[in-house]
Amino acid sequence: MSTKVDVARNVRIPMRDGVELVADIFRPRTPDRVPTILTRTAYGKSGLMALMGQYKRLAAEGYAVVVQDKRGIHASAGDYSILRDDSAGEHQDGYDTVEWIANQEWSDGQVVAYGLSYLGHTTMGAAVAAPPHLTAAMSIQPSTDEYTDRTFVDGVLSLENIVSWATLPFVARALIAARRETERSELRRELATFRKTPDVYSTLPLESMPFMRKFPLLWPDVLAHREDRDFFAENQISGAEAACISVPIAHVGGWFDFFIRNTVRQYELVKNATGARQLLVVGPWRHGAFTAGKASGVAFPDSVVDTNQLLLEWVAAQTGRTSQDPGPAAIIYVLGDNRWRAEESWPIAGIQQMPYYLTADGGLAIEAATEGTRAFDYDPADPYRGKSAIAGLPTLDEAHAHPGLLVYRSQPLAEALEITGWPRAELTARTSSTDVDWVVELSVVDTNGVSRLLTEGITRARYRHGREHPQPVSPGTDENYSIDLRPISIILQPGERLEVSVTGGKFPTYERNPGKFIALNTFTADDLTVSHNEVVSGVNGSKVVLPIVPQGAGGRWIANPWPGTRAWRLTTAAITRAMLPS
Repeated sequence: MSTKVDVARNVRIPMRDGVELVADIFRPRTPDRVPTILTRTAYGKSGLMALMGQYKRLAAEGYAVVVQDKRGIHASAGDYSILRDDSAGEHQDGYDTVEWIANQEWSDGQVVAYGLSYLGHTTMGAAVAAPPHLTAAMSIQPSTDEYTDRTFVDGVLSLENIVSWATLPFVARALIAARRETERSELRRELATFRKTPDVYSTLPLESMPFMRKFPLLWPDVLAHREDRDFFAENQISGAEAACISVPIAHVGGWFDFFIRNTVRQYELVKNATGARQLLVVGPWRHGAFTAGKASGVAFPDSVVDTNQLLLEWVAAQTGRTSQDPGPAAIIYVLGDNRWRAEESWPIAGIQQMPYYLTADGGLAIEAATEGTRAFDYDPADPYRGKSAIAGLPTLDEAHAHPGLLVYRSQPLAEALEITGWPRAELTARTSSTDVDWVVELSVVDTNGVSRLLTEGITRARYRHGREHPQPVSPGTDENYSIDLRPISIILQPGERLEVSVTGGKFPTYERNPGKFIALNTFTADDLTVSHNEVVSGVNGSKVVLPIVPQGAGGRWIANPWPGTRAWRLTTAAITRAMLPS
């Protein structure tokens, strides 16, 4: 189907409290009532971020497309509340917009919510609100848990992520536009200074971070509530919120995305809570980079996808235009073999949780290690600066020369080994300090000896008994730490090795721990303290536990379901450059 498109700009949509939100509406030129694709954005309804700028393409295929500015931003009235619902926002406004659409003369009553990143967040908000006419949704690389998986990662501030995002041109413009006119020129000057400041991430104390400190719900209030789960409850997709969702959702993520933990965890929660079909799609992509085809110099054959084609196929199936074949539970790109696979279940049936023990001589073995320890000193004034997993299989050999780090390597693999799912680390360790961070990286070492990062995780010692109950560590005492790593899928080849590194931080990916149990928002450079840390090996010692897929237990190999075109690559190149920090 392809037809001409009519466009209505700046259509006012009333919310239940009388506030009007503004949208552009694209409709196929037909007398028939049609399903609607809805996206709600804080970045401007005319920007590329909304539906990747493909409004007319989607409308020409026979769908009404509604692109709406969120409350209090750009053309819409009301007060803007960043990444929070408050009395209105993602849930209430999403509900009201869906029901307004369903009552229009051009609507057939079926609405599919859609969005990427922040727009994926608003999509999930509408799904949780459960408006009667919401038919389905597609949430791509969303941020849906600020407390655990975005602003904070298991209790540690995701410093580079939140700061680089807030200072991206299109985000900064939105933040500044939402403030009073008397503040705007000052904010522009402070942002300009911020961008020119060398190593701005090293600013201490954290609460004084330039530009960021002017936005309470993004910085000072968030920092002040770093141990208060309830403060973030309106943003979280937990079991209770997942139980409110009753529609099919396609959850799309990237192995190298900031929010892969959000995507996979959200899928698992909703799938377990509802009878509606849920689909998980994960490719070898960074945030928004569906057409890159490579990352960190590594090519991923047949990985370029057209996300709008994926959307069109999903909408057609969910609105009755095509048959609703149940289809697979998950479609994933398996690194190493670099192919797509359709899975009948997620987690994959038959997965074995295999421990690999960290040995006292720097090995990584499937047999329980002999008793012993390895030690390193960590100086937060000279932090480890290895690249994050969001870079996409970055090399670590040079970074691993840092003195505050331990490396463990397995023997070369005798046969192929598949890791697909959620790895985790279980450390037994001691420190000379009253508080430290523990970072664990999992890498693959190729037959040329080059180490590339697969996944990583972090935990903070003060939260070992729960984040809401921080407690200092007793120096020299053995403690147990469980660290969730990012999900991953890869087949390691014969001759390759597994590598695990343990260190005391990863800056500026994460904020620094001062090395002692003091207030995290107000410490200064004078408080930074070197810690002496020991990792314990033995039967009850440190290990990583890997989700191993036995040969023959995975799904069926398939061709790329939504191959991208060259024109699509050119369209999304600008988006990728705008979204990713330099």
